[in-house]
Amino acid sequence: MTNRLKYSFGTTNNTADSSINDNDICAPGPSSHIDCLGPHLVRRLFSASKTVQIYNLNNRATQTALSKLMETLSELAEIEGRVTLTVVTDLLLINDVRVIVDSQSMSPVLYLIDEMRKRNVEEIDFAPEITAMELGSFLQQFFLDPSEEDVFGELNQRLAGARVKNIRLSEWIERTKYLRDAKVERRKIREESNKIMSRTILFMGEVMRAIEQRRPIQLPKAHRLTQQIADIIEIDESILLGLASIKNYDEYTFTHSVNVSVYSMLIADRMGLPKNEIAKIGVAALFHDLGKTRVPQSILNKPGTLTASEWKHMERHPMLGIIELFRVRSLRVIVDPLFVSLQHHLRYNGEGYPKKPGSWEMHPYIHMITIADIFDAMTTPRVYRKYTLTPDRALCFILNKGGEMFNPLVAKVFIKAMGIYPVGTVVELDNGENAVVVRQYEQTSLMHRPVVELLHEDGSHDEPVDLAEQVDNGTAYRRKIVRSIHGELFEAQKASCFIMK
Repeated sequence: MTNRLKYSFGTTNNTADSSINDNDICAPGPSSHIDCLGPHLVRRLFSASKTVQIYNLNNRATQTALSKLMETLSELAEIEGRVTLTVVTDLLLINDVRVIVDSQSMSPVLYLIDEMRKRNVEEIDFAPEITAMELGSFLQQFFLDPSEEDVFGELNQRLAGARVKNIRLSEWIERTKYLRDAKVERRKIREESNKIMSRTILFMGEVMRAIEQRRPIQLPKAHRLTQQIADIIEIDESILLGLASIKNYDEYTFTHSVNVSVYSMLIADRMGLPKNEIAKIGVAALFHDLGKTRVPQSILNKPGTLTASEWKHMERHPMLGIIELFRVRSLRVIVDPLFVSLQHHLRYNGEGYPKKPGSWEMHPYIHMITIADIFDAMTTPRVYRKYTLTPDRALCFILNKGGEMFNPLVAKVFIKAMGIYPVGTVVELDNGENAVVVRQYEQTSLMHRPVVELLHEDGSHDEPVDLAEQVDNGTAYRRKIVRSIHGELFEAQKASCFIMK
């Protein structure tokens, strides 16, 4: 994947902000407007932020500083459409272009980076509709001393109270720098994928213990984890999907929630949603089944058919999940998880439970999370399920139930993202060997010819086999898949292909 960051090295003006004039504007060029206007914007933002901390919004000095800031902001917005400031490691970017300044102009950049990090803000997005008064209100609220607890949530609440609607903040998430590099070694992705899956499963264990002990759930930590998962999905989700395909019966409660989160975020990524939205979907998916912590294990793991009384208890778990989420202090951050917890057993046609009132619309996240939930459940051995489907058969079920159980468009997006033989599927090749799918091709014509690793009883590894590789001058393929097979007997060998040693 190509690097999202576009580095530019334009000329800069190292004069004070008060001396900026129309003659400073750069000549047109591919990114010259950001090269030149970027430093101006940063200096004027710095100047205005200092001014509003001293004077009120009606003061002449404040209005002058805001007027100059609006002038530069409007000029950039006219060219770019929107203006977004982003902190990436120790850099400040405007619309993904690094702000290049000399040593004399570095202070405003470092100041903004520091102040954004103090408030856990990674990105500030200015909509074109913003006014000078709204900008002033934003700066007043933003530069108040941050609290020690849930600083990002408190800041957003203050901005909402000040009616700041045309500036959007994204929470700052600590992440590994190399995940944003253009060329990422597969081993590093493997390492990072293993770390984040382990941390997220451990986190869900902490959540379950917090519920048992009536302690608050740490939603900010969940958001940090899903942001990191979103970073990996943006580059290469293969290892994550492979890890999600490993079924650990003893940790089903934890791993199921994490797997559903990964699959839901994959769908959101393929649907082109912004990264902060993808992470929010991941958080909602992590907590979709919290209510089951209040359902007795004797019911959850009963081998036979549930009695009417037991089934009534089971149907209560969506509402029980809402009760647990309501113990989170900040209602703002649990709105989406609340709806997902309540509705995740509703079908696309309105059937399911709890019974859907006539005017009750399904939350948009539900369309992704229900598909992820069903797919992981159908491919995981459970005591109450007579048959476990192979991943490809589970996808066929989802496709056939489009329009009834699932949103048909979202179902097709998921199926295309997973491929005919999803990563983690154990297959038999035409030469009798067994293998596990480790990577998919994005091209539709090659979806039935993924990259596989051969499975050996001793756990040894060969180089991956590309089933799209041709021989005889391109007239034939070296190998092909005969069928998918149930992977339970090969779980240890399969796991060794994805788990980091």
